[in-house]
Amino acid sequence: MEVKELVPMAPEAFKAEIKRRGWEPELLAVRWAMSKRRVHQIIADGDRPRYYDDAVMALPAILK
Repeated sequence: MEVKELVPMAPEAFKAEIKRRGWEPELLAVRWAMSKRRVHQIIADGDRPRYYDDAVMALPAILK
């Protein structure tokens, strides 16, 4: 079995995916039980743990 290297999402792509799913950092802070400041730090960190990328890709879409 071959394991491919994980390519981290760039901060801009991470933020765009959050927005594409209908979320805002403030709502995400409530969902993930952390401060708004911490969510903004995670978004801006290009070297964030990959599980945050996985978590964003698994967010349910918010329909408006």
